[in-house]
Amino acid sequence: MVLLLAVSARYGFHRDELYFIVAGRNPDWGYVDQPPFVPLLARLAELIAGTGSPVPLRVLPALAVGAVALLAASMALRFGGGRWAAVYAAFGVGWVGVLLGEGHLLSTAVFDFALWTLALWMLVRLLDGASPRGWLALGATIGVGLQNKHTIGFLAVAALAGVLLGGRRGLLRGPWPWLGASVATVLALPNLLWQATNGWPQLEMARAIADRGDGPLAFVALQPALLSIVLVAPAAAGWWWLLRSGEARRWRPLAVAFALLFVTFLAVGGKAYYLAPMYSCLIAAGATRVERLGRAPRRLTAGATALGLAFGLFVALPLLPVRSMSALDATGELAETVGWPDLIAQVGGVLDQIPAADRADAVVFTGSYGEAGAVDVLGPGGDLPPAFSGHNSYWSWGPPERHGPVIGVGAVGDVLAAICPSLQRWGKIANADGVENEEAGLPLYLCLAPSRQLADIWVDVRHFN
Repeated sequence: MVLLLAVSARYGFHRDELYFIVAGRNPDWGYVDQPPFVPLLARLAELIAGTGSPVPLRVLPALAVGAVALLAASMALRFGGGRWAAVYAAFGVGWVGVLLGEGHLLSTAVFDFALWTLALWMLVRLLDGASPRGWLALGATIGVGLQNKHTIGFLAVAALAGVLLGGRRGLLRGPWPWLGASVATVLALPNLLWQATNGWPQLEMARAIADRGDGPLAFVALQPALLSIVLVAPAAAGWWWLLRSGEARRWRPLAVAFALLFVTFLAVGGKAYYLAPMYSCLIAAGATRVERLGRAPRRLTAGATALGLAFGLFVALPLLPVRSMSALDATGELAETVGWPDLIAQVGGVLDQIPAADRADAVVFTGSYGEAGAVDVLGPGGDLPPAFSGHNSYWSWGPPERHGPVIGVGAVGDVLAAICPSLQRWGKIANADGVENEEAGLPLYLCLAPSRQLADIWVDVRHFN
């Protein structure tokens, strides 16, 4: 947590963070590509501290990572581990690259990881004989999680199937499990109603994500990477122990749930990282197995884990100079935190080409929500006009009411050509550090006298992905 807070100001805003800020300015019970939880957090951060820095956005993600580490340690103790197992689980889960990478940014993924881990911790307690009233808290966690990201619903179904197939059906007797399910439903209902009244846009998003999924082979191959390689053996040992442990098959539902989730995400074309939160439970269980091997195996495991996780820090976090980070930026996410001030300056340069009398009616039209978010969040200080886009929820916020020149940013040439008989191309987007990201090299356009308005073709510019 301290490390994440220390590097929270490094580089700049991420494209998704800019989008979340704008989404928070347009409050609703849902959006095309997400429930309302994270946009609400972004709005609160903006109201409290403004948007001069990404740091306020990144405080809660850092706290969430710290909570995940503590929950992993607690699960290790529940599984019968001692102090060594608890510490190993906390570091192994808390410092794994995928969680640190998510925790550096305000994202749905980091809270999804944290809420999955919290739900697993509650399930572990229930399996260990805690009061059945714990189902209420588990239901509330699932309900809040569904307002963040719908993938936690897969965990709920897998956990239920795990209890049924893992020989612990007795846990479902009585009213408490069903009262917990009712709590989850009530909390998730506003977003579900929003989805229904808006034509279930997240189903379209899910299809788009599946079309761009990792593929079965990549899904399997990327699982070791999620564990920074060095945690594969402890996680595998933890899963096997959960599956085969005695004590009246106490923990078997957890192993069954993991197997069901693995097969499900593989079958539906899910992203490899969807499974990552389950590893917090497996690593905690694996830590108890390693602890019992003796001092020498423990030291060897701890040393190898520390070495692997230390290397992962440079992949997941903005520790290197900006110009050097591309070599290790395997996911491309850090690259998306670079270059936004340069983009704003370049759009401002195009704005300068518009006669002063016409600038009050100008708008910016972008190919992606990241570019639009940058203009709307960072552009007002440079007197940029508002941004519009057909991408995801930006499309649902509607076309511009202004009827003046249009500055095009990104892959919008075909759209602008349909309304502008004299479209001018005005260079390419570049950043001072030469970082390759999704914006670098995209064109800029200027349409001084559109023959039609974007509102006339708004239905045709929509793209959800």
